[in-house]
Amino acid sequence: MAYRATPNVTTGYSPFFLLHGREMTLPSNEELSAKIGSKDQNIKQRMDNLKTSLKQAYKAVNKASRKSRRSNKRYYDRRAKPRSFANGDYVYLHNPARKPGL
Repeated sequence: MAYRATPNVTTGYSPFFLLHGREMTLPSNEELSAKIGSKDQNIKQRMDNLKTSLKQAYKAVNKASRKSRRSNKRYYDRRAKPRSFANGDYVYLHNPARKPGL
């Protein structure tokens, strides 16, 4: 439960929020009853608000993920060694076993 409620470093959102569109209500010792939202908001309005908030969250997550990938690529490229091969060089060919029928 703690992982689902904790915001991710890269995205800034918790997995629970990205799935349900709201933050997780964690139980406490004083209050273990279920939390029910206000009933004055109709279903259509609730769904519109949910769609809007999730669209914004998904855009932010997409942007943050692209930024993280670029950062990871820069970090990888700093330590990567360029490889060059000439005709006649011996190289190792990784050929995993094929599954039957393929």
